[in-house]
Amino acid sequence: MADTTDPADEQGPGGVLAVPESAVWLKGELLEIASALYPDRRPVVVREWTDPVRLRDPEPVGHRFLILVCVGGDDRPSFPRFDDVLNVFNAAGWDVRQRSPEHAGESGAVVRREDFEVRVYEGDGPGILSFTGWTPVVYTERQLGQPPFTLSTASGVLCDDCHGWGVCLLCEGRPYSGGSGGYGRCWCSGSNAGPGRCLECAGQGLLTSEEAAWRRRQFGLPEAGSGDALPQPPAEDGHDSNTSAFTEVSQRSCACGEFRCFWRNIISRTEDHLLSRFAGTCQGCAAQRAYAFTLPDGSAL
Repeated sequence: MADTTDPADEQGPGGVLAVPESAVWLKGELLEIASALYPDRRPVVVREWTDPVRLRDPEPVGHRFLILVCVGGDDRPSFPRFDDVLNVFNAAGWDVRQRSPEHAGESGAVVRREDFEVRVYEGDGPGILSFTGWTPVVYTERQLGQPPFTLSTASGVLCDDCHGWGVCLLCEGRPYSGGSGGYGRCWCSGSNAGPGRCLECAGQGLLTSEEAAWRRRQFGLPEAGSGDALPQPPAEDGHDSNTSAFTEVSQRSCACGEFRCFWRNIISRTEDHLLSRFAGTCQGCAAQRAYAFTLPDGSAL
C-alpha cells in the first residue's frame, strides 16, 4: 500500500521528523507571494506532508517536504490574471520554466528556484488558485543525488522495485557491479532495459499502465477514465465556500489508502446554486477520483 504519512506521524530516529529550514523557507515564501496577490485575504495552508525516499531497504534514507496552499477560491476578482500570478513569482526570483494549459478554462505552470519547485494551478469558473511546493530531498546520512521524482511529484505511480529512481538498486545505475571485461556484470544489464536500468519499469521510475490497472483491480477500483471531460459525481452539501470544499477533498484518501492527488477544479452555475467539481488521478494506483459540492450562489463567482 502506498505511504500516506504526514510529518507529524512519521517517526525518525530522534522521534518526530524534524522540519528542515528549507521547508520553513518554502512555506514562508509561498504565503508571502499569496499575500502579495490578495493583500486583503489570508491564504490557507491546506496540507503539509512528506515523501519518503528509499533505496533497497524499507527504511527511508531521506524525505522531501511538501506544502499545499490555497491562494483563492471564493469571491475572487478578475485581477490578478494568471499571467500576473506568474509575474509575482518572477519578481520574487523564481523561473517559470514550464506552462501546461492542458484543459480548456484552466491554467497551470511550474516555477523553479534552485532545487525548489512549485506547481501553480488555477481552475475554471474561476476555480481554486493553488500552489503546491516541494523542497529538495533532505537526506539523513550520506548525500545522494536528487531522485527524478517522489510520490507527490510523479506524473504517475512510482515503481515498487526502484522506488522511482529508474535504476537498478543493486548496481545503482552502473553498467557493472565489479570486475572488468564483462565479469561481475549486474543482472540488470542483460535485459532490454539496458545497463543500469530498473527491469520492472524499464528505467522510467513509474509503473506501466498495465501494472497500474492491476493495482486498481487489487482494490476493486474501476478502470481509469479517458479524455478531458471532468467526471460528474453526485453533489454533496455542507460547504459554504470553495476553499472549504478544497480543504476537505485534500484530506480524503483513495480506496487504496493514498491521499496524494493533484486536484483539478471547475465551478459552474446551476439554477439556484454553484457546483464545484474536483477531479484527479490517484498517485498510488492511478484511479480516477472525483467529488462535487454544492455551494451557495455567489460564494465563488
